[in-house]
Amino acid sequence: MAEHFAYHCMPCASCQDECWQRIADGRLRWEWQHHCPVSRTQACGGGWGPAPDEVREEIVAREGTVRLAVGGPDGVPLAALRKLMHLSLPQLRQARAEGFAATPTEAALLRGV
Repeated sequence: MAEHFAYHCMPCASCQDECWQRIADGRLRWEWQHHCPVSRTQACGGGWGPAPDEVREEIVAREGTVRLAVGGPDGVPLAALRKLMHLSLPQLRQARAEGFAATPTEAALLRGV
């Protein structure tokens, strides 16, 4: 389960946020760090599985996405996509019809299943 994060800082031009994903032991892991020299705050968070929306949005903005086919002989298996990305059935149906927009790290993990 994902760990949640919170920090008490009014965002300013000095705030620095960094987030990333990686594959560890065959699982998706996300990390987030925040540092503000003005307010002297530091915070971090992380967890296993899909990143929270706000973290994933930052990763997508920086790295883009890879469109993966879902199901069929050349696509990511439906069961693996649902399990690894925690998709609901409606989300899975949409991914089957339109493909799944994965981050590069998510794509590497899903291609390896």
